[in-house]
Amino acid sequence: MNSGRETSENERALVIKRSKDDKSIREITSLIGKSYGCIQKILQKYRRTGCVANISGRGSKEILSASAKRKITRSVKKNPLLSASKLASSTSSEIGEKNFSRNCQTSFS
Repeated sequence: MNSGRETSENERALVIKRSKDDKSIREITSLIGKSYGCIQKILQKYRRTGCVANISGRGSKEILSASAKRKITRSVKKNPLLSASKLASSTSSEIGEKNFSRNCQTSFS
């Protein structure tokens, strides 16, 4: 198992399994081929969250909801020559977004 890359969920599960088998971090390190700190972080995360999967919800959040994007896409398909400002004025009341024209331009650019 190669170090210097993200650990897979299988590798993390193996670390947890070995930890439950009363193996020390150093023993797990030699078995898996990851650093001491990596194994330690996996165990800390497991103790904190109870799972080894990646945590969702990181990164920048969506500006528009999925339904708003569908409505915009539908109206653009109906009239492909519609400008963003005209699109914003025609659909902002439907969607209920205040800064819709700015959101529309940044979401579909």
